[in-house]
Amino acid sequence: MNAKQAPSTRAPILGRVLFGVLILLAALVAGQSLLWRWSTGALAEGFSDWVIKHRAQGWTINHGIPDRSGWPFAARLTIPRLSIESPGDETAGQGMGWQVQAITLATPLPLPDALRLEATGPQALRLGATRIPFTSERFAALLPLEAGQPPRRANALMQGIVAQTPDGVLTINRLGGDANWSRNAEPALTLQFAAEDAALPPTWLRAPALAGFGPKIARLEFDGALYGSVLPLPSLREQLDAWRASDGKLDVRQLRLAWGDLDAGLRLSARLDPALQPALAGTLSVTNPNAAIDSLARSGLIQRRALDGTKFAVGMLTRRPPNGGPPVAEIPIGLQNGVVSAAQIPLTRLPPIVWPQH
Repeated sequence: MNAKQAPSTRAPILGRVLFGVLILLAALVAGQSLLWRWSTGALAEGFSDWVIKHRAQGWTINHGIPDRSGWPFAARLTIPRLSIESPGDETAGQGMGWQVQAITLATPLPLPDALRLEATGPQALRLGATRIPFTSERFAALLPLEAGQPPRRANALMQGIVAQTPDGVLTINRLGGDANWSRNAEPALTLQFAAEDAALPPTWLRAPALAGFGPKIARLEFDGALYGSVLPLPSLREQLDAWRASDGKLDVRQLRLAWGDLDAGLRLSARLDPALQPALAGTLSVTNPNAAIDSLARSGLIQRRALDGTKFAVGMLTRRPPNGGPPVAEIPIGLQNGVVSAAQIPLTRLPPIVWPQH
């Protein structure tokens, strides 16, 4: 009798289990929907606050109606036809701007640990009165998020850039960078970026100063740190004066350029003197310096009659690495009181910088 009743006893239990699973799934779906609505709302509110803040500072920002998407695994806000213009008279060659067909802000769900930005479609960059339309196969940035803290780090990557400059087409295979910033720590800002395989516009190569290096820059990289107080004061001059007073300095830990026969690196530290004029000291390193000097001579930057003397002087500062490899020239450089020097030999005097008062 008990054996015959067992199946009917199990059936209600199985039904209750399935009903419980369905209730749990419904609760998860509802919770995820609420989280998605809250997250997309937070993205929309944050973007709106950013627009209002910068418009109050004189920026011109226009865009289409944002669209929310991404459910259930991401919160996405796509802003179409975004244009951003900094304060300044474009006709007078002031300010800068950026236009993009669409930009998407996204965070993963259920744990929004980062903000991702992706630009799509044709874009345009304005520098003063010069407008440069461009496209890219990929344009993405990532800002890691910390609870209760504004973003303090970012990395960006662009690939397959094709830019229409006033002088012709500029292509860059890859451009990537990382930045870290903080108002309460040292350094206040660190920045690293690298560009690879940049093909220059033909018009640029007609310039004598560039013709000797070839049509393609193999690599340009930068690694630097900014120390000191960076305050939002009313004028640029006041900002620079406050930065100098806070023992501000710029350390270029590496600036490297590989272009044709030129393979050079620069390390320096720069400050402002009491007159807010730059003062710096550093070292210029050149691999295979004789080949680089020949390129400079072909470009007209070194007179032919001075070619042998330049090679001899640089040769005095050239050493071969202990572990082998091509020779490297290490040339101390400096800027003090407006005088540019190399290996403690004065080369030229620069005019003083007149900073705007407002």
